[in-house]
Amino acid sequence: LEGKWVTIAVAADNVDKIEEGGPLRFYFRELTCNEECSQMEITLYVNVNNQCSQTKITAYRQEDVEGDNVFKPLFATEDIIFFAGENVDRASRKTKLIFVL
Repeated sequence: LEGKWVTIAVAADNVDKIEEGGPLRFYFRELTCNEECSQMEITLYVNVNNQCSQTKITAYRQEDVEGDNVFKPLFATEDIIFFAGENVDRASRKTKLIFVL
């Protein structure tokens, strides 16, 4: 999964979350893993308040995840990755997502 990536497509059951300027509209740029890939660093761009800014997120592999965001790779080749995700916002609204990189 490591390398330079570009977001090709994003889909969500709550479309307002991924519309232009939406809080879950991410533009992925790079993924790196440690040796066991139990820790992944994601470099992405996000547009908040009409400001596009680069952000780095560190994600940790866990078997039973509780919390606000869960992302899993569904399919990967050297040219494409499909991620499924689920987000629960502060109002407890669940959004299911698909990212294609």
